[in-house]
Amino acid sequence: MAWFKFASDIPSPQIDKFTALFKNVKAAGGSAVRWWFHTNGMVTPGYDASGKAKPISAENIADLKKILDAAKAEGVGLVISIWSFGMLDSGQTSDATVLANNKLLLENDVNRQAYIDNVLTPMVTALKGYPGLYAWEIFNEPEGMSSDNGGWTNPAGSRTPTVNLQKTANWFTSAIHTADPAALVTSSANNFATLSPSHGKNLWSDSALTTAGGKANGTLDLYQVHYYNTYSGASANSPFLHPASYWGLDKKVVIGEFWTDLTDGVASADLYTTLHTNEYAGAWAWQYVSVDNPPPSSGASTIWPAMQAPMNKLKAASPADLTCP
Repeated sequence: MAWFKFASDIPSPQIDKFTALFKNVKAAGGSAVRWWFHTNGMVTPGYDASGKAKPISAENIADLKKILDAAKAEGVGLVISIWSFGMLDSGQTSDATVLANNKLLLENDVNRQAYIDNVLTPMVTALKGYPGLYAWEIFNEPEGMSSDNGGWTNPAGSRTPTVNLQKTANWFTSAIHTADPAALVTSSANNFATLSPSHGKNLWSDSALTTAGGKANGTLDLYQVHYYNTYSGASANSPFLHPASYWGLDKKVVIGEFWTDLTDGVASADLYTTLHTNEYAGAWAWQYVSVDNPPPSSGASTIWPAMQAPMNKLKAASPADLTCP
């Protein structure tokens, strides 16, 4: 789903729109929805004069619970994606002070810990065991912020070495697991070239994260990877052409973004069933309400209800596999 209002669904979430979303997803066989929270830091969490994250407000917690209540009422779970690569992109983060504070959060131990103490731990603690919560996602495509692994955020000087992203992922995941040992945590790789040890490297493996950050419980519970056939390494990195076992991974993997369009010879209507046949653990098409930028090469619109037919096809073919615990 990603967002209704980019980086600003909170405060004052549009619960009527969230409710309609959850109803539509459930009716088509869906069990989980991925939604972005801070995204670029322009609205939440907010920073004090020293550049440290401010304590999360009771109002923000209440708004999160409203969204989770709506998800629970319709029988689906919410995956809360906390940050995106746009936090270091001046095109998405137009306030230079926020951009600088976001970079400090990724690079400075004091600032990173302040975010954990003031925002992450209180938020996870407040939502521990809360109905409607399915999982946490640390980053959307953090490789975009890297200075040494194909980063694309601008200006280029704002990018940071991958080790800082790995350390942050390790510390944040550790904080979530400490506050809620039962919580599921993931983080989304840009494509299989940064997730598959047999076809590139796995920047998000247990060893990579603990080596960077030193926290043993700061490892992901499941992997997530994205794929767009025009710029994700094309067929070499395609989950539609290769089964999950092909990538040599040690955890289950969800395909977290893809266009609902003809992909690598697979018809749009067959995308979900193909990923299920290839034994991926889940699939989230991009995107519920926002026009794609850039769009698929065909120019097709992939907003809802584009993904409804392929979801319904999977629901008809394998209904027993579509109920998440």
